[in-house]
Amino acid sequence: MKKALLLLVAIALFAFATPARAQDTGFVIGMNRDFGYAGFNNDIEGLFSLRASGPADLQRVDFYIDDELIASVDEEPFRVQFTTKDYEPGERTLYALGYLSDGTELRSNEFTRVFLSADEARGNVTRLIFPLLGIVLGVTLLASVLPAVLSRGKPEHGKYGMSGGAVCPKCELPFPLRFFSFNMGARKLERCPHCGKWSLVRRASKEDLAAAEARWAGEDAPGQAKPRISREDEQIDNSRYEN
Repeated sequence: MKKALLLLVAIALFAFATPARAQDTGFVIGMNRDFGYAGFNNDIEGLFSLRASGPADLQRVDFYIDDELIASVDEEPFRVQFTTKDYEPGERTLYALGYLSDGTELRSNEFTRVFLSADEARGNVTRLIFPLLGIVLGVTLLASVLPAVLSRGKPEHGKYGMSGGAVCPKCELPFPLRFFSFNMGARKLERCPHCGKWSLVRRASKEDLAAAEARWAGEDAPGQAKPRISREDEQIDNSRYEN
């Protein structure tokens, strides 16, 4: 009785172990998007590739979508392209059968994808893009408005507008930063209204703006500033009078 029980246990273990060994063959397939749409819910539309890999003696691979054979490939790379427009929209199962040199048949992993029509894919892209644009716009507005809110009550900054002020590195005079000027990291590409030259400038501190305003007030009447030239231009201009 004991021997019979042990024999039954051994047979049961063998029965459960055999499928596990059959599945652990290293024969797998993967899918690449060549051109088209691939969403977060396994929905796809466009041109895709299936690629199989397996044991060294893998001789042939049959690729299937549902139970329809779409291609039989007998040389590496074991790869086939397909387009979703050749199929009706809906859920599809993709897998492959591989054949070794001794005739052994292997079954790959399988996965499901939802094939979409072109109109459905465009609708999904639109629904994805508009929220992202809203987030980007919101972050941009927050980055512009927050400094103005934090600087409220500080007349040194407030009089330069929402984006604050900068000091021109050419003529060293202050001017307000434009809200829609081109950003390059922490700097903005701006044209100085005093000297007319373009520079990459950053939002100046209260102390730097006060110093620039003092220079401006000391040399020109406020609101009637004369164009100033940079030190380099001044040196070039003076050299004309040298022998």
